[in-house]
Amino acid sequence: MNKINSFISFNQDDMSYKFLPTGDVFTFTWDEYLVNQFRGNIKDGSANNIYLRIYENESITAYPLLGIQSNSTLSSTKNSLCYEGTIKDISYKVTFRPVNNIWFWNINLDGYQKTVDLVYGQDIGIGTATGVFSNELYMSEYLGHSVFEGDNGYVICSRQNMPNSGSFPYIQQGVIGSKAVHFSTDGLQFFGLSYKETNVAEILTSDLKDCNLQYEFSYIALQTEKIQLNGEHALSFYGMFLPNHEDAIKEIEYKDTIQSAYVESIKISENYVATEKITLKSSFAAPYCSEPFTKEEINARFPERKLEEYKEDALLSFFTKDHSHIVTKDKECLVERPHGTIIITPPNNKEVDSHLISSTQYMYGVFNSHVVVGNTDFHKFLSTPRGFLNLLKNSGQRMYVRIDGKYRLLTLPSLYEMGMNYSKWYYKLSDDTLIITVYTCTSHSDLVMEVSSEEKKSYDYIITNQIVMGNNEYTKDIEYTTIKDGLRFELDTDQYPGLHYDLTLPGQTYTLSDDRIFFEEGIAFDETFLTISLEQNSGFELRINGYLSDDEELSNKQYSFETEKASALEFYQSLIRGFELNHPNQYNEQIDILNQTAYWYAHNAMIHFSMPHGLEQPGGAAWGTRDICQGPMEFFLATENYDLAKQIILNIYSHQDINSREWPQWFMFDRYTVNAGECHGDVVFWPLKIVADYIMATGDESILAEVLPYFNAPESQESLLEHIRYALSNIKETRFIKGTGLITYAGGDWDDTLQPASEELKEKLVSSWTVALAYQTFLTLGHALEMVDVELAKELKSLANIVKDSFHDILIKDNVVAGFLECNNGYKHMLHPDDNSTGIHYRLLPMTRSIIAELVDKNQADKNVSLIHKHLKCPDGVRLMDCPAHYDGGVSHLFKRAEQAANVGREISLQYTHAHIRYIEAMAKLGEHKEAWDSLFVINPILIQHTVKNANIRQSNLYFSSSDGAYNDRYEYEKNFDLLREGQIKVKGGWRLYSSGPGIYFRQLVSNVLGIRFAKEGLILDPALPKELNGITFTYQCFGKTITFEFHISEANELIAINGDKEIPHTSLNNPYRHGGILIKKEDLLASGDIIKVYTK
Repeated sequence: MNKINSFISFNQDDMSYKFLPTGDVFTFTWDEYLVNQFRGNIKDGSANNIYLRIYENESITAYPLLGIQSNSTLSSTKNSLCYEGTIKDISYKVTFRPVNNIWFWNINLDGYQKTVDLVYGQDIGIGTATGVFSNELYMSEYLGHSVFEGDNGYVICSRQNMPNSGSFPYIQQGVIGSKAVHFSTDGLQFFGLSYKETNVAEILTSDLKDCNLQYEFSYIALQTEKIQLNGEHALSFYGMFLPNHEDAIKEIEYKDTIQSAYVESIKISENYVATEKITLKSSFAAPYCSEPFTKEEINARFPERKLEEYKEDALLSFFTKDHSHIVTKDKECLVERPHGTIIITPPNNKEVDSHLISSTQYMYGVFNSHVVVGNTDFHKFLSTPRGFLNLLKNSGQRMYVRIDGKYRLLTLPSLYEMGMNYSKWYYKLSDDTLIITVYTCTSHSDLVMEVSSEEKKSYDYIITNQIVMGNNEYTKDIEYTTIKDGLRFELDTDQYPGLHYDLTLPGQTYTLSDDRIFFEEGIAFDETFLTISLEQNSGFELRINGYLSDDEELSNKQYSFETEKASALEFYQSLIRGFELNHPNQYNEQIDILNQTAYWYAHNAMIHFSMPHGLEQPGGAAWGTRDICQGPMEFFLATENYDLAKQIILNIYSHQDINSREWPQWFMFDRYTVNAGECHGDVVFWPLKIVADYIMATGDESILAEVLPYFNAPESQESLLEHIRYALSNIKETRFIKGTGLITYAGGDWDDTLQPASEELKEKLVSSWTVALAYQTFLTLGHALEMVDVELAKELKSLANIVKDSFHDILIKDNVVAGFLECNNGYKHMLHPDDNSTGIHYRLLPMTRSIIAELVDKNQADKNVSLIHKHLKCPDGVRLMDCPAHYDGGVSHLFKRAEQAANVGREISLQYTHAHIRYIEAMAKLGEHKEAWDSLFVINPILIQHTVKNANIRQSNLYFSSSDGAYNDRYEYEKNFDLLREGQIKVKGGWRLYSSGPGIYFRQLVSNVLGIRFAKEGLILDPALPKELNGITFTYQCFGKTITFEFHISEANELIAINGDKEIPHTSLNNPYRHGGILIKKEDLLASGDIIKVYTK
């Protein structure tokens, strides 16, 4: 199976222009830089095109002029391409001519008494090809567009603001011979959300938006002035690429260079040779998009629904009692981020296990994609969809069905159902319903697809599969061998010899082919695009089995969807210890929300832990050291999954660098040795902190004697305690600002958008958040080691006191904790009211961490909260800072990413959900019970508009990592930032699923809001519940025993637990901010009944 290699290529200097045989763009590259964003394919064409629009009878009809989607004939020379044809009595000729790093689309029209215009659209990546292929959304976020008006109308210049191989690539696009009178800059404006349903670019029947939208699909569009055709008319669109543009874009540049190249391009006269015509078979028709189910049809299928979401009278989504989430087509057409999920083999709950299979699925007809066993970067079997509008439809695994004599690609279903280990698509036909179910199995790394007709009707099917066998598509030829009922694909690696995938259709008769089946000419262009045809079939099963070695045989186990669904649900129920909230006296929507969230965030957390990747972030395969120490670790400690918590610790310490004595920012945790090679300044503290947290929760001091290697010196093995000493020696020797207890910034902290642009400043900078974390780590580890090493414990507590003194004496000025401190012949407080350089005066992280760590007293804690509420709190959550960093065309002056990102999203929008969760933790500790409870729902996607009135509709069952103000660009954001505080601008959900956030959220809910915490001596009860929840019950397994806690909230000044009519013996705990919790010994808890009444204030 050969990858696509039939190209029409033009190479000039370092530029290479590569077209498919249809004339569709495949890649424009300069050395390692990729100019376009999407690689076209012969079946679908490419994302770019030029459209001739004809105005007739007050309507506009658009016709593509390029590639497979057009009716053009194609011819070529060694230096150019020519597209020719006739539309509505208008003859056209489009000539592509490159002149080194500048290219022209020279257009000649010939017609009479016609009113037309032309619309040009081009997707742009302008970053290293590796970077764009890794994540085109991320690259777009840093691609800054500048729009100017020149002699020929609008000119758009785009600069990659984040250094790519040390450079800042640049592209300019415009018109010659006419005027560009309208423009747009993002594919969302051009194609629109309706594209998912219609398969037609939304903008083609109206004017372009004339708005510089900086989103995640960089797509430059230009619309010419209207042309009254009465004979011939000529004009050109052009693009110019430069590998580096150091400065911010201030004006239209390179006019003379472009004009000279243009003159050269129209001089060239060559004899064109016609290329072979490629024609799509007439048996393939437009994609199939289902009609919606009626209300009666939905009622029949799902009579019991929970947490129904409506827009006006239209049902958008709902949950079921078994924690499935169902979405209607109506909702999918409203959301920017398409509904999708990741399903995995339920992981081993005793050890870190790589022998799991994973699949990413999307509502718009991607039944499997990014299918991988083990490493989610290097072991891909099927490719990953690109973009969020289903533009190119060759990725992953999809399906055509012959309906009324035509093959139709299944896209949007009537309903899309997601569960813990499955997705299900319901396609309503005129007289039938097709149901496609894909699920993972609990006992093997097997992925099963079941296709059925409810009316038992037979259809012809074509299943398409874009095979990768590595990191990215189009990188290698594919080989397979025939096995019983299917094919075996081998991916031998040095780390996993014998790794292979089996694709089988048990008991079926099928025909294998490739993309040739789509074309009249019967020629194969991409043999890695595997097609499987089945004829007259009313239902079948397809399996993908993933194996990490060659000594594993094909699983012939008979699976049942209902059995596997129940088994997966049982796994998650056990994982979260039977979590269930109830209010016996009244319905409470919020309680219903949390019961669903517990399961879905457990699902999200296990993907982050065991198969790290997400929907918007398909790359992963590694543990972020900081992240793994938070989300998974806190989740496992909150659920008594101590075996996994221990395995995390041992794995992390085995990756400690023997030279730096620290840990990399991230590392692959399987047999691959890839890691970041460097880390931020806070990273060294997290592995120390989790050992302390683990020992304090479990009492398992034996872990300290575990003998472990160092990452780059496997022969040097020492006990975990010696590893701790080794890291501590580095902190003492290299991380303190001389004469103080302040910790150096050393490359960054949690918010790496604020990394200084100046390398020199890194050595002189202090992050007060890192200092607070250091204090908490030293103090907690000191307590944890008291019975193991008295002297070391004493030293750690002494270090904590030194840090505490410096935090109060230096970092707090005028009762405000500075975000940063610059130490340079004195102290300069940054991100503080005294800061005149950044314009930023308040930073959230040190204010919350200093409360969580109990580093500040009650007086200062209250001041922190007052400042947060006044300056940082918005209706959609608390923000990282009181205003954004200044944006100056993407050039860094003080900070790197904070000043480089052109998009207002993720950390740049400043409401990073993870940080809001830490705010909840601080509120619970401080005794702000109602604030802690209410804040859980500000960031919960289920029915979020009930809490956040300005929230946009978003997917309800997956964690979103940020809440992003719906600003068009950074300039609008900076000017109108106060709209966020006022709730006067819409806020959108950010990237989904791949985060430590779900695990941390679960832990805050269980351990700090409901107040159920495990300690080595027993169970801590320390609820932080508002009085409105009086009577709420919580069922949870503690020490293997299922207990229902009844919470009775009164004005009493003490907390007591009653079993029957007897108070359970306990010890009161200290909290510097409020009345503390109580500790019940394990044996006393186990001797009590199944119902415990908790009386609390």
